[in-house]
Amino acid sequence: MNSGALAFCLVTDSGFRPDKEFLPTIEAALEAGATMIQYREKSGRFSDRQIYQQALEVAALCRRFSVPLIIDDRLDLALAVDADGLHIGQKDLPLDVVKRLWPGGRIFGVSVATPQEISRAEAEGADYLGIGAFPTETKPDYSSVGRDGVSLLLKESSLPVIAIGGIKTSNAAGLILAGCAGVAVVSAVWNAPDPALAAQEILDAVRRAGMIRHENTSGND
Repeated sequence: MNSGALAFCLVTDSGFRPDKEFLPTIEAALEAGATMIQYREKSGRFSDRQIYQQALEVAALCRRFSVPLIIDDRLDLALAVDADGLHIGQKDLPLDVVKRLWPGGRIFGVSVATPQEISRAEAEGADYLGIGAFPTETKPDYSSVGRDGVSLLLKESSLPVIAIGGIKTSNAAGLILAGCAGVAVVSAVWNAPDPALAAQEILDAVRRAGMIRHENTSGND
């Protein structure tokens, strides 16, 4: 996969804004330069039919901006809306099973928190890994390891890593400098007064840090 698609992933959350602002918020982030969208709907407010219809609308937006759409957890939904990929956690179907059921899937991400989980995800053919960086109210049960923990786990991985959890403008750059390929953002955009500006500021921080890391790496060659 194109690792540039991992730079700034917006994870959807319908709980932060009125329903009428759901799609406009995603569109604003895409216009600001979001490189990937992960559709995640766990509010319990919608039926499967409503989730399907909403995911179709998100898929149409992603196609318009030529940005990959990743579905969180639900293989059935990813297949139904012809998504670009699926992101799974440690409590979901194993990746090797997912790939047997969806041989045409293009991008597979796995949430990990230990070297053992990294090794298994790599062996099963993950394309990228998600690591919980900081605590977040969006997903209280998510395992977060802090920046130092992210740095240690990066040394265990041969795959690109997206940091998620508590990501904001002030800490995004440090994660990229540590070696992450990108960041996944939820509340910093969804709960912002101006989602487009929030997305732009984080993306700018990510890109600047990426340039610094590239320059430092090139200087060591």
